[in-house]
Amino acid sequence: MENSFKTSNSGENFSITALVLGIISIIVAFIPCINVVALVTSLLTVIFAAVGLFRATNANCPTLLAKISLILGIVALLFSVILVLVYGLIIGALSFWD
Repeated sequence: MENSFKTSNSGENFSITALVLGIISIIVAFIPCINVVALVTSLLTVIFAAVGLFRATNANCPTLLAKISLILGIVALLFSVILVLVYGLIIGALSFWD
């Protein structure tokens, strides 16, 4: 006899969205002219991952994808902030160079 238990995937859509945004954030963070966009997408990644983790925890569902997305979002946020500062310092140093 087959088990007919329905598994819940609460929070999975938010976690998948956060994972995709996190991957986009890390890629965009390394492009010098548009890396400021990575700040917005990485903040959205952290928000979506937190919502997905909250929903999955409340529904007693697996939280692995939400945790991976949250970690990826935090790493993407750190990369984007550091690289915005580095690129800004490089452009600032080049503006004083004659």
